[in-house]
Amino acid sequence: MNNLVPATALVAAIFLAGCSREQPAEAAPPRITKAAAPEAVSAPPASTSTVADTYAELMRAVFGSHYRPAKGNALADMADPDDRRKRLPMVVTGVGSTRLPTGETVLAVNGEMADSDGEPQSGHSSSGLLSLYLLDKRDGQWQVRKRHESVASLGSFGQLGELKWVNLTKDRIGLAVLHGGTWQGQTITLLALFDPLADKIADLVGESIPVYSGNEGACGPSTDTCWEAEAQWHFEPGHAVYDDLVLTITGYKANAKHPDAEPKEDDEAVERVRKSLNAAVRYVYDGKRYQVHEGTNTIPGI
Repeated sequence: MNNLVPATALVAAIFLAGCSREQPAEAAPPRITKAAAPEAVSAPPASTSTVADTYAELMRAVFGSHYRPAKGNALADMADPDDRRKRLPMVVTGVGSTRLPTGETVLAVNGEMADSDGEPQSGHSSSGLLSLYLLDKRDGQWQVRKRHESVASLGSFGQLGELKWVNLTKDRIGLAVLHGGTWQGQTITLLALFDPLADKIADLVGESIPVYSGNEGACGPSTDTCWEAEAQWHFEPGHAVYDDLVLTITGYKANAKHPDAEPKEDDEAVERVRKSLNAAVRYVYDGKRYQVHEGTNTIPGI
């Protein structure tokens, strides 16, 4: 199913679906390639931090003096995803990094709108803003090679969701983001995919693919339909630039047998007709985005 509401409309904690692909093993030593001279960034000396930040060294290289070691984040002006001519003050936090087979290190950061005090200003419907940076280390100093700012708005409560490094092909590492949230007892998790080495980074699946949905928190005597469905997903070799994405879906949908009947009391059972949502779906990259090639995604949208 591809009729989804925007992730920004989702307003509660994220419930994430499983993934069958573990983080890739450490990449082989970088190949020697001819490339444009990278942008050199003079990172300020490390200072004592009251926050343990795994990505502090990379964050200092990218954001320089805007990095705040005492907070473990940076306060920086970032591109407005809705109007890239504008820049907005944001609190930016490192949320993931890995070394690519080409030798660069990619850093993923989460951006939240900042208030006048430089603190995160995120509400229930606020997405996290994804930016990616490619760096390498020369003569003991990190240098920024490419900046991809504000490439996607994902998640809720100002957070992107769960990040996983996956193999888009045998020797090409990509970033998967599982994002979504809960709205009035209905939960959905969506899958977004990104290639850090693409010239222009965008979600490879377009509007994101649903991999979990359920309304247990809203299922009661007056509810016409109750459901829960989840997809296990992985990649399989194909004939496109990226491997095929395969989903195995299990779940059910239970419709009230008499939907026009008067609502029952809370302690009365509702007669329901249960239908399986089990399915297998294969997505193939068509040069622009992943499209359904076989099967149907039976996970309900919200």
